[in-house]
Amino acid sequence: MKTRQRSLWILVLLAFGFTVVSHRLVELQLVEHSKYARLAMLNHCARIELPAHRGMIVDVHGTPLAQSQAVYEVRLDGKNLRDPEQTVPKLESLLGLAPGSISANFRPTERYRLLAKRVGEDVVQRLNNFEQEKLRQWRVGGRSPEPFLLFREDFIRVYPNGREGAAVVGMLDAEGKGVAGVERAFDRQLRGLPGERWIEKDVLGREIPVYRGFNVAPVDGATVRLTLDLTIQHILEKGLDDLDREFRPKAICSVVMRPSTGEVLGMAVRPTFDPNDGEHVRPELLRNRCLTDPMEPGSIFKIITLAGVLEERQVTLNSLVNCENGAFSYAGYVLHDSHAHGTLTVREATSKSSNIGFAKLGIGLGSARLYRFARAFGIGAPTGLLPSQGESAGVLRPPWQWSKLSISRIPMGQEVMVTPMQMTQAMSVIANGGWFMKPLLVRGWVSSDGRPISYVVPEQVRRVISEKTARWVSLALASVVAKGGTGTKAAVPGFTVAGKTGTAQKAVGGSYGHGRYISSFVGYLPEEDPQFVLLIMVDEPKGGRYYGGDVAAPAFSSMASQIAEALGIVPRSAPARAANVGPL
Repeated sequence: MKTRQRSLWILVLLAFGFTVVSHRLVELQLVEHSKYARLAMLNHCARIELPAHRGMIVDVHGTPLAQSQAVYEVRLDGKNLRDPEQTVPKLESLLGLAPGSISANFRPTERYRLLAKRVGEDVVQRLNNFEQEKLRQWRVGGRSPEPFLLFREDFIRVYPNGREGAAVVGMLDAEGKGVAGVERAFDRQLRGLPGERWIEKDVLGREIPVYRGFNVAPVDGATVRLTLDLTIQHILEKGLDDLDREFRPKAICSVVMRPSTGEVLGMAVRPTFDPNDGEHVRPELLRNRCLTDPMEPGSIFKIITLAGVLEERQVTLNSLVNCENGAFSYAGYVLHDSHAHGTLTVREATSKSSNIGFAKLGIGLGSARLYRFARAFGIGAPTGLLPSQGESAGVLRPPWQWSKLSISRIPMGQEVMVTPMQMTQAMSVIANGGWFMKPLLVRGWVSSDGRPISYVVPEQVRRVISEKTARWVSLALASVVAKGGTGTKAAVPGFTVAGKTGTAQKAVGGSYGHGRYISSFVGYLPEEDPQFVLLIMVDEPKGGRYYGGDVAAPAFSSMASQIAEALGIVPRSAPARAANVGPL
């Protein structure tokens, strides 16, 4: 009986054991098959990422501003190398390495030793030729020797124009990700999608070609075509360098825009950087000051006040305004002009940039309407020109936050902050007959095989002022550059120029002090048929001169004449007559 019980227990235990084993087999082969199959594949297979070519950045004519260049990582397989006494010195020579740098610690058993990174295609070709020559020499008895050099392709970003356009184009970080400019704003479209290759390895880790797995080809990034014109960009860069040498300012910004389309033809800042030397670029240099740095505009803001009072038919260009001989008391404070003036016409108040005259125009317009016009001109809102750049909206407080003094200060460009791009955009409204155009930096996209993907069409956003009002403002701005105006040094021979000077005192500790100014000029030509708007802002010029008419206006004259030539604008021997816009 005991024997039968022991046998029964043994049968039960065996049955239980087989049940457990069977359950585990079912679990491994059916339930968790995919999991362990994947683990087995990972143990015997390797995934090789196939990098995608990053798309190019080109200017409006297709000239490269940023492009990827193939480079290679070179490794040495010591196991396959024969005759190292003669071969290794030759490798050192081909790679431009110091004699003995490889042979000093060469070990025949060492595999895949890194010899060099970022080797150009010409050097790789010479290495390939040398390797093939050696393999032919070593081929004996029908046995082919194994290659001893391994090459891994990679890409580096090259910026052919260096600093020129760097604030717009941007750069990549060490991991190949965009950190500024177009490179950052459109990183996803530019970088493309990497591919992959799966290979099976033997016990020594070598690929078994006959068992090579599937390949997924990379999708190269698209090429972005900008509205920038490299010729105009070069003019800006040179002009800013000249200003930098002469005035040693804290910063300079400049923008060129085509008013009829909103296209940005050039944009430059100082200080700047060379994206080819990314390792030594300070982070603060990466920001595009034309978009990120708001500042009080000073008198160039008067174009908005003037447009408002003319659009509302409160005055004409011939209306008179008493400029109080240079001192005007309002809300308990006295406002001064740089030069004392008595009674001026509105046109004369514009040409002489009378703060008192424009304070009175603003008071007459009223806070609600002044605020509405400023918003309509784009003040207080980011332009959206270049995403992911930390663009500032500037500062334009709603009227309920204004003090009693504000209505006399905002009309002349105090208590409001704008970016250089916003101010260029506002002047473009005047030059474009009162239409606000959406600012454009991207003209279109092209696939890696040259097929057009998309084309960006200029977009009219809104009418800000009537065409007649825009002409009246333009005529007043032309008087700024004419004899007796504050911007005579901005004149361009053969053209009628319309523009406005600005000299903004910088607030220090909550009050305006002497010695720190922002000097500016924004204008366009020809006045009768504007082809481009050019803005120049110089932050804290040194050397004793600080008026916008002395610092920025001469630079405008030089740069605008070159831009006109680059665009093929034919100068006129005499200023064109103003169009018939009716009585003023």
